[in-house]
Amino acid sequence: MITQGYLLGERYKILDTLGEGGMANVYLAEDIILQRKVAVKVLRLDLQRDPQTLHRFRREALATSELSHPNIVSVLDIGTDQGSPYMVMEYVKGPDLHQYLHDHYPLPFDLIIKIMDQILSAVALAHKHNVIHRDLKPENILIDENGKIKIADFGIAVALNQSTITQTNSTMGSVHYMSPEQTRGGMVTKQSDIYSLGIILYELIAGKVPFGGDSPISIALKHTHEPIPSLTKQNPAVPQALENVVLKATAKDPRDRYRSVIDMRSDLDTSLDPKRALEPVFLPQHDPNIEETRVLPVLIKDHAEEMSQANQNDKKAKNKKPASDKQKKGFWRNFYEHKFWFLGSIFSVIVILLILLLALGGRNSTQVPDLTNFTQSQARDSLNAAGLEIGDVSYQHSDKVEKGHIISSLPNKGSTIQRGQTVDLIISSGSGKTEVPDVTGLTYNQAKKKLTKLGFSVSREDSYSDSTKGTVINQSILAGEKVGASETTITLIVSRGKKSKPKSKTVKLRDLVGYSLKSVQDYAQENGLILKTEEQYSDSIDNGLVITQNPEPGSTLSKGDTLTVTVSKGKQSSTNNSEKITKSFTVDYDLNNANNGQGNHVQIYIADDSHQIENIYRDQYIKQDTNFSIPFEISKGTGTLIVVKDGTTIINERINK
Repeated sequence: MITQGYLLGERYKILDTLGEGGMANVYLAEDIILQRKVAVKVLRLDLQRDPQTLHRFRREALATSELSHPNIVSVLDIGTDQGSPYMVMEYVKGPDLHQYLHDHYPLPFDLIIKIMDQILSAVALAHKHNVIHRDLKPENILIDENGKIKIADFGIAVALNQSTITQTNSTMGSVHYMSPEQTRGGMVTKQSDIYSLGIILYELIAGKVPFGGDSPISIALKHTHEPIPSLTKQNPAVPQALENVVLKATAKDPRDRYRSVIDMRSDLDTSLDPKRALEPVFLPQHDPNIEETRVLPVLIKDHAEEMSQANQNDKKAKNKKPASDKQKKGFWRNFYEHKFWFLGSIFSVIVILLILLLALGGRNSTQVPDLTNFTQSQARDSLNAAGLEIGDVSYQHSDKVEKGHIISSLPNKGSTIQRGQTVDLIISSGSGKTEVPDVTGLTYNQAKKKLTKLGFSVSREDSYSDSTKGTVINQSILAGEKVGASETTITLIVSRGKKSKPKSKTVKLRDLVGYSLKSVQDYAQENGLILKTEEQYSDSIDNGLVITQNPEPGSTLSKGDTLTVTVSKGKQSSTNNSEKITKSFTVDYDLNNANNGQGNHVQIYIADDSHQIENIYRDQYIKQDTNFSIPFEISKGTGTLIVVKDGTTIINERINK
């Protein structure tokens, strides 16, 4: 544990403890440079020598830092303090979704959709970067004071190009929200996250999870075998279309679930439409052919013990028979006692035989061999050796398996089935990557038609520009790139036309001479003015106070106009040995964070002989790559330059003489 007041990384002052986890402790801290509250996650001291834990901690930091989205908790900084790895995240003040639901249930359907839309938007971004969360649950979803959703804890998130097989004997995520394939130790895909999202949606509607139990095993078996309890029967006010979103997202077979989170969101957003009022109940199309879990024999044994106990109870109940005399009573008691002990023994033997039969698979059963990367001919030989035959053969694109070789089989490898049965094969038809065309300049409808014809999914974002309204001005994947069309969503930036400048609120400029720089900064911010500062020595004006201003007092300015003030550096000393240094750098423009057309928000902080780091030196928005040249005056020691773009520090360095 880190004590209150400790300065972590010479920058983050620990204020309080927010939580203690199995891998790391989370603290509330203050960034003493930018003077804002942050959450700091520090790897526990006893785990810092564990390579696997270190890898998982770094993986969480990497996975989250690569996901820039308003509904994902941002990673602001990563570092090490005296050998302790830590990461700094934005501080979200508010409850998690579990607590929020507890405090506000029942939630209106439109609010549920609003909450889910934010969650789905964030997960869609993660899936776009091929990152699967794997632990989606209300406890990992935070709600800030403004009602905005923030998804946290990518500690077990895994990129699709890494291993996506969970170990059967390890618990990953909460069993209440895990997909059937996750609990069986099978392949974890984007559809696994979609299953968890469906369970979360169910809980928001019903106020509870669909399945409970005395142990994780019993809950996992219910997810695997039992249908989702009907929401419409519990609450007739639930629209069938809304329940259908839950049913499709939580289908036992991943093939019956939504193809993408974008598809789920589109379906959810229309679920309250009166036109869908008579929609039939969703029915899955596939038989998941789910194999039993490793704990099945244990469960049967437990059941056998329960039956044996019930048999003994039944024996005791039947022993309580009336008798006409002591001899008759004793005779019948011995008769029934031996009879039920005999039947109980037979029952126990039968149960044990059944357990052995299930455990050993029976003489006529066999296991499906691993056919991955086999040719169809090799697969036939391997199956025939196991007493099996090739069933249906289908093809799908694969970037990892060579064309003509096996991707997977149904049932999966290792499944126990009867000899003589067939095994379906899925064979690679090659990479199937499609070159992305250039659709800029086309209308949105033309571009969407062109892209969907090639198999891409399309989403739309509107932005003001000088281009004709309704035409595509940018696309999220550049033309010429080759990607898997069926797995890719291309976001098109569509022109809203030129933004008409609203009549700006004007301000009559006051006389600012003699004001402190902080007062002028507050005045400029309140009136939407861009402040530019200059400095010079003065024998009559104290250091830090305004000497002159431009425009002059009484001038009329509008929001966005520039106000320039000259600030006194105090009297010039004859022994002043300060050195003037100019630091030049470029801030790149990021179209994806255009702040509704305003551009990227850039804030510059400097520290030298005349400036303190806590005061904003320059505050502006940019709409293109912009060059900056910042002058420093340093007489002793070093200066500091900090540049923040859209809330993220992009430059933090010392300036030496």
